[in-house]
Amino acid sequence: MEITLPLFGTATTASDSTGLSVEGLVTSFNTATPWQLRLPASGVVGLTGPSGSGKSTLLAALAGQRRCRGKISFANTVWQCGRRALSTHKRALSLGFQDSRLFAGQSVTDNLALARRYSRRPVPGEECDQLLKAFGIAPLLHQPVELLSGGEAQRVALLRQLFHNAPLQLFDEPLSAVQRTQVLRCLLPTLRDFWARYPALVIWTSHDFDEIQLLAQRCLWMDAADLSAPLPLPEVARHLDTQGVGDSCRSRIEARVESLQESLLTLDLGGVALYADRVAGHYRKGDTAAFLLEAGDISLSAERPGLSSMLNCLPVTLAAKLHLADGRIRLQLTAAGQVLYADISRLSCERLQLHDGATYFAQFKAGSLAGL
Repeated sequence: MEITLPLFGTATTASDSTGLSVEGLVTSFNTATPWQLRLPASGVVGLTGPSGSGKSTLLAALAGQRRCRGKISFANTVWQCGRRALSTHKRALSLGFQDSRLFAGQSVTDNLALARRYSRRPVPGEECDQLLKAFGIAPLLHQPVELLSGGEAQRVALLRQLFHNAPLQLFDEPLSAVQRTQVLRCLLPTLRDFWARYPALVIWTSHDFDEIQLLAQRCLWMDAADLSAPLPLPEVARHLDTQGVGDSCRSRIEARVESLQESLLTLDLGGVALYADRVAGHYRKGDTAAFLLEAGDISLSAERPGLSSMLNCLPVTLAAKLHLADGRIRLQLTAAGQVLYADISRLSCERLQLHDGATYFAQFKAGSLAGL
């Protein structure tokens, strides 16, 4: 089937451009490395890389806010061909910035109302009320935006983008000023739930790889204006060198949902029951849930512990040991085909007489499972 593109008088096939297609996109920033990209019509894709590598430039070019040449199409519509381009307001997208860019001289309510008024895919009022509560914005509705803190302004700006509910949603460090506990405990689970109910193609740019691990399955890597195709998260983690070095290390784990009762989530990981409390997301039996475990929250035992207030006890196999610069030992553990890390002291390692390939028991609190 051919679809005519009135703007440029050309045609394309529906099967070629139902998602986002970028061909030979060049800005003044990446003259030597034209960007090529193909993404599906929906799903969350991360975007990360060193500062100054071109991430924000890519988003601005996609949104029509950066002069460029090449071809961009989305959902069977060509947005740019060569140097001819649709203006930003004619593209079915929204773009969120780190500095929020709320409309000055207006209240929080005014900013959110504008997003709903011009939305091509309106979000029901009941859903908007739930988002206001989850984001902690309800008490701020009549506040002038100039009086908001940095974190409050970012939450309002992100909420405004959700209210607009564009088919393509671009985010550039949207939660950098928001308290990390609030991000992991509430905002990311809420975002995951929202996009499950209202699918869109989301490109989430962040230097905080925890955000990407909890929202996305794959991630774009940008380094020195060189854009890599969507990569599996473990490969991007190796690029970032987040595993095995640094003060902290979080592991991404997936498990099957068994039940959710009074905010206590029961999961199954390779036949072992795990528990998470203070759960913000909505889950059904059989769902796959992803969460993060901090290496410093895990303790290791040579024998199965007895009855304890620490609910989670997971049999693990020791795969490797890494000596950190601060004197701790980082243990690479495996369980049900997944990798997790635990940081222990050198003395604990000596006392336990740990051996690669041996089985041990990892314990952690129900409150340690972040992002649920």
